[in-house]
Amino acid sequence: MLQVHDGGGLVITTVTAIGGLAGLIVSLVFLALQTRAVSEQVRTANNMAGTRSLDPALPSLRDIHFKMLDYPDMRAYFYEGRPCPRRGVERERVLLFADVLDSGIQATRRIPQNESTEDWVSFCRYVVNHSPALRTVVSEHSNWWPDLARLC
Repeated sequence: MLQVHDGGGLVITTVTAIGGLAGLIVSLVFLALQTRAVSEQVRTANNMAGTRSLDPALPSLRDIHFKMLDYPDMRAYFYEGRPCPRRGVERERVLLFADVLDSGIQATRRIPQNESTEDWVSFCRYVVNHSPALRTVVSEHSNWWPDLARLC
């Protein structure tokens, strides 16, 4: 026996399907907006982490420069091409500067969103190029300061 359906059932099925499809589209648009918001939050958090990555290195660098005011002869080891001292307290001060420079490179390298990476590396390259003292110490112990060693 053949059943005949009236057009009302087909209309209801079609309207329900269209309603479900519209709901799916709205859900996908909402999901896309949420994904964009989360992505922006992650980008902001990474930028903040990148900014904070140099927080330990910058005060240390400032302290070293203040020490250069206390010991004016030290500046020549880093900016005027004076050879590295063979031993003593002055040699230890040269080592400290190498520590600060290398830790800054490491900190900026770990955070890809850090906008200071090239600036810091450029500063380190300048100091290393103008400091036979740093080049000597770093080449003697390249495994202590691997990132600085790559700049020599």
